Amino acid sequence: MKLGAQFYTLRNRATTPEGIEACFREIKAIGYEVAQMSAIGPIEPERLRDISHAYALPITCTHSPFDRIVHDTDALIREHRIYECPVIGLGSMPNEYRGSIEGARAFLKILEEPAKRIRDAGLRLAYHNHHFEFDVHDGRDVFDVLLEEAPLLDFILDVYWVSYAGRDPLSYIRRIGHERMTNLHFKDMKTAPQGDICPCGDGVLDMRSIADLCYELGIDNGLVEQDNAPELGDELEQMKRSFEHLRPLVR
Repeated sequence: MKLGAQFYTLRNRATTPEGIEACFREIKAIGYEVAQMSAIGPIEPERLRDISHAYALPITCTHSPFDRIVHDTDALIREHRIYECPVIGLGSMPNEYRGSIEGARAFLKILEEPAKRIRDAGLRLAYHNHHFEFDVHDGRDVFDVLLEEAPLLDFILDVYWVSYAGRDPLSYIRRIGHERMTNLHFKDMKTAPQGDICPCGDGVLDMRSIADLCYELGIDNGLVEQDNAPELGDELEQMKRSFEHLRPLVR
């Protein structure tokens, strides 16, 4: 497994092309091996590709807007091909589809056509979870619907939010497996059961067991995402702490 940096953590620093390049330079110096693009400022895809190449940090996935995935699919595919990113990620389900099984199915219905076009283009569409997908509605939760009723949908499992919902991340890593998950989010929880996000190793989640299972299943990339890093001080210092904790665990 390669360790990567989720640029959502660095969003306040990555607002311009120059800031994006500086973030690449800094995370490369820490030791990160891949990157995920999310919440970065505007940049031409060719320039993003050149920065990725210059620092030998492949872009393994993105978080792309739902509206673009649905209504600007072909352009989004072209951009991902330019910077050689194999996975178009969706950061969350829009609010209007949350809170019911019917809403989840309506959401999946809208994604059917773009997911097929993305797959036909040789790329993958992947969904990143929060905690609400594990709320039970009429005896079933939304995550089960996403997993069981959308065969063209891959996943970027966020172990913090699975734990926040009271579920076992290891069981969901096994359920999804390598065939539908090439990227996973490492994110730690300060205190159980619903503590704040913190650098990996500063919290209570069993990162060693998660890393061991990812190795067993052949998950390709573990991406450090710390949503609240800008609020807690130096984001890069926190990313360094996460890397130093995870590096001995990841094989």
